Amino acid sequence: MARALIALLVLLFAAPASAQTFNGQQQAEIRAIVREYLVNNPDVLREAIDSLQARTDADRWRTIKSDPRDFSIGPADAPITIVEFYDYRCGFCHAAQQWVMDLQRSRRDVRIVLKEFPILTPQSMEAARAALAAAPQGRYWQFHTALMAHPLDQELSSDAIDRIARSVGIDVPRMRRAMGSEDITRLLEDNRGHALDLSPNPATPLFMINGEIVQGFNQEQLERRLREATQEARQRQARR
Repeated sequence: MARALIALLVLLFAAPASAQTFNGQQQAEIRAIVREYLVNNPDVLREAIDSLQARTDADRWRTIKSDPRDFSIGPADAPITIVEFYDYRCGFCHAAQQWVMDLQRSRRDVRIVLKEFPILTPQSMEAARAALAAAPQGRYWQFHTALMAHPLDQELSSDAIDRIARSVGIDVPRMRRAMGSEDITRLLEDNRGHALDLSPNPATPLFMINGEIVQGFNQEQLERRLREATQEARQRQARR
């Protein structure tokens, strides 16, 4: 019965040309049948909504984890992907950095995707633009870790950003010329849009582990989700 109703709904709403094969009375009768069925079987609607939400979440995750503009580290085919939205002036992001670096060194089954999400200060925005502008020089990871190591009680001024960039081998004039790029602006706007999709009031850091959101640097929760993702990956491998 449910499949028949879906077919009728498709004819009526998804394919207007086909719906024209029914006269007005027939269309009204079909709508009455569908309405009565849904009123008597509300679980069908809930299942449809849940299915749609699952597809939406899966599509969003594929988009977030696979943006070629983002810096990532780890095997491209790793069964576990961790995405981090962060701000260079965020204390919890600084605290999380060691955990991220330890994963990068110790887990060959994990790919880490970094998303600039400067929301705290103008210095955050300048540092994010500098990191993205320097990325084509091939020193993003070194610059990123150095910016994260800059003490929070010290100003991250333009001079400090340039000094840090030079210390890791970045051509600073080239970086500065690229910082106003529309491509960088667009990427930062896209990152912000993704974060707002994930949370109505996103804060940093915001992690996703194989599509599951972990807000903030809650190491216990992150480790638990990582263990779950590892087990899920092993189960998928065993089924192949």
